[in-house]
Amino acid sequence: MTWQQELDDLVYDERQRTKAAEKRASEAESRANEAETRADEEKSRADKYEKILKEHGLL
Repeated sequence: MTWQQELDDLVYDERQRTKAAEKRASEAESRANEAETRADEEKSRADKYEKILKEHGLL
């Protein structure tokens, strides 16, 4: 194998690792966005229940 082929192989391998890292980062960002959405929904529900409890003098 020539040095050029070895270099091509190294570049290909590094590109593959970069693509895999980008995919993992994208998936992590997606999971974080989903978690944030769930947290917002929970806060909305908590606010709703707090309002009801205050209206009934229970809080």
